[in-house]
Amino acid sequence: MSASGTAAGAGPARERRAALAAFVWAVVFTAMHGYWFAGGRFGLGDAPEVVPEATSTGDRIQGAVITGMFAVGIVLPLALTRPWGRRIPRWAALFCLWTGSALVAVRGGAGLLDTALRGTGLARNGLTGLTYEQITGDAHPSAYTIWSGVGVDAYFVLGGILYGLTALRLGRGARPARGVTAE
Repeated sequence: MSASGTAAGAGPARERRAALAAFVWAVVFTAMHGYWFAGGRFGLGDAPEVVPEATSTGDRIQGAVITGMFAVGIVLPLALTRPWGRRIPRWAALFCLWTGSALVAVRGGAGLLDTALRGTGLARNGLTGLTYEQITGDAHPSAYTIWSGVGVDAYFVLGGILYGLTALRLGRGARPARGVTAE
């Protein structure tokens, strides 16, 4: 046991658990996006326009960038639990983890705040300035649509927490500068 009262291997085990939790989050996140891209509607509510269409070149470029981010979001946490992940410099892993954490947490938090502002009447058009009709195609969306949005936004926040926790644990880990894998 160390002076802090934890076993010597507890740090790497915590790093591994955090990375695996982020990995599972990313797999589910990506699978749901694939399902929605293929036309699935579960989890999106029943409003007519909850899935935006990629109609311009800019939309397609944005989609390609996001797809790349999905790939990194899945592979990086998995790499942190595998020997082949040692090839990733710690600074690069931490940069990606903190960036991903910030992006998904801010996206989810902003969505939750937007819905809360509309729901409480503090801002009729929420944080974005858009009406429900502009967002969903329905001026008076069902509770299912609103709560589906809250669920998706909360899942984003969860991802931000998991990636941030993984980054914290990796940053505090006492491992060689070249390796990021917990044994």
